[in-house]
Amino acid sequence: MAKNDDASEAHAEDTGSPGFVLWQLANLWQRRMRRALAAIGLTHVQLVLLAGLAVLERRRRGPVTQAELAAHCRTDAMMTSQVLRTLEAAGLVDRVPHPTDTRAKCPSLTRAGHALLARAQPLAADADRAFFALAGRKSDRLLRNLRKLRHRADAADGEDTPA
Repeated sequence: MAKNDDASEAHAEDTGSPGFVLWQLANLWQRRMRRALAAIGLTHVQLVLLAGLAVLERRRRGPVTQAELAAHCRTDAMMTSQVLRTLEAAGLVDRVPHPTDTRAKCPSLTRAGHALLARAQPLAADADRAFFALAGRKSDRLLRNLRKLRHRADAADGEDTPA
């Protein structure tokens, strides 16, 4: 098959479903994130949970629950628990029982967690910036539209999640 035919087939696959194109882009973006964070032994979802936990710890005086962290980061509660166990084993997070809810666990960043987060955030930000620079001058508009879509999808699911 000629190169032009290959390009036409790939384009035909892309035009049918925005979800498929979004999935492909998400995979390409995740590959960039994996490469950026590999040097420090962190996955992107681990970074998301560490960063989310840091934000929630700064915002409040009381303990943060795993369920609150999952809701804040828009991650699955079971996956959040599994990733937090991995982070705890690595010494990046402590998890203690909630003081009043025996079913809940309260994660908190350790000193090592704060230090690794400080190293990881610039790496992820650089990879993110480089990836979306490919959108050119329209990258700000793309971000606005993605946020609008996320807000509408959250509302359609009946969720009241932060922007």
